[in-house]
Amino acid sequence: MAKLPEVGRVKTRLQPALSTEQAMRVHEALLAHLTDRLSAMHWRDQVLCFDRFDERVLLSGLKGTPVPQVAGDLGARLTAQANRCDGKTLFLGSDSPDLPRRHLERAAELLADHDVVLGPTDDGGYWCLGVSQGVNVADMLSNIAWSSGREFDQTLERARSLGYNVAIADRWDDVDRPDDLRRLMARLRQSSDPDDRALLDRLTTILPDGVFP
Repeated sequence: MAKLPEVGRVKTRLQPALSTEQAMRVHEALLAHLTDRLSAMHWRDQVLCFDRFDERVLLSGLKGTPVPQVAGDLGARLTAQANRCDGKTLFLGSDSPDLPRRHLERAAELLADHDVVLGPTDDGGYWCLGVSQGVNVADMLSNIAWSSGREFDQTLERARSLGYNVAIADRWDDVDRPDDLRRLMARLRQSSDPDDRALLDRLTTILPDGVFP
């Protein structure tokens, strides 16, 4: 689930530390990195759900099948895409690009034996939502206070109240604000993973000198 990379519409909370153009390029880099990583894992299907849909989606070069999101809040958009999918579905955003491969594999393993999987982030949201066929996603995600810092707790409580067997995946960080981006850059510099080093090189060409040391 991703926003179409457009100047002024993505990663706005990274401003004014970054310009609108730089924020857009960071969003592009995070999204491309994650889709490349997922493609290398050879999962059955990779679908890119963009909030807006035009020729830039088809020309982006991103790996995966592009589809448009429906109108509405995030719950409505997740519900619509879940209804399009057969079997088990693992939803991801682009804000946790350096997720360890093991975190992704573990989330998929948990989904094999559970109705719902949630991967918490430090800001109260979640980096993944896994749902099995038969889960009423619309009911589960109704009245969630999105972007409130309470999404994880509310979704977990709602899923359990509906009787679903819920598993909690490993915690990770996401990138919304300048401090988040600084932590990401620090992790990437300390990592020996080739994918992480590639993302570091890509972001280094975008970020202004001295702002994200």
